[in-house]
Amino acid sequence: MGSNNSAQRAQRDAERAEAERQARIKQTTSRINAAYDAPERQTQYADFVKALREHYTNDANRQQQIAGRNLKFALARSGNIGGSVDVDAKRTLGEEYTQGILTAENKAQSALGDLKAQDEASRLNLIQLAQSGLDSTTAAARAGAQIQASAQAAKSDALAKGLGDVFGTTAGIYKQQQENDARRRGQLAPVGSLYGRGFGG
Repeated sequence: MGSNNSAQRAQRDAERAEAERQARIKQTTSRINAAYDAPERQTQYADFVKALREHYTNDANRQQQIAGRNLKFALARSGNIGGSVDVDAKRTLGEEYTQGILTAENKAQSALGDLKAQDEASRLNLIQLAQSGLDSTTAAARAGAQIQASAQAAKSDALAKGLGDVFGTTAGIYKQQQENDARRRGQLAPVGSLYGRGFGG
């Protein structure tokens, strides 16, 4: 009889210990989820996208100014100001700029998606640690640190990649004009001649 009572007590103790363990896991998991689902985190996401969008848009604007200036120079040098070539080139410049702004938005949203994926990965990792005994206070501190680190890394990575060359076609027009110029100069001053005619001319 005594052995039965001992076995029952041991079973109750084990069940109580397991219930307490599950309660701790639940509490820790709740604190982890609270850190990742906090309204402040959603605000950080919005600020993150806004900062990248502004950075990429500024890059597109800078590239447009350079491309527009080069295009104007190229058209003037080739005598195409005001003609159909001028109209077509400016339309291309505008289309490339519009595409650049769309690319800026897409890159900002893509970076946000990457950041959220990192957050989910670190959340799941912390929940696994909670199931292995990580306490709620430590888990909450780690969650906060991981959230900040992920945001910094994602922003640095996105800024390092940059927007890319938006005005490839417009740049091609300018490059073509430069090459034409070089060819014309070559015809006027053949290779081997310093002044466009032989040394004995």
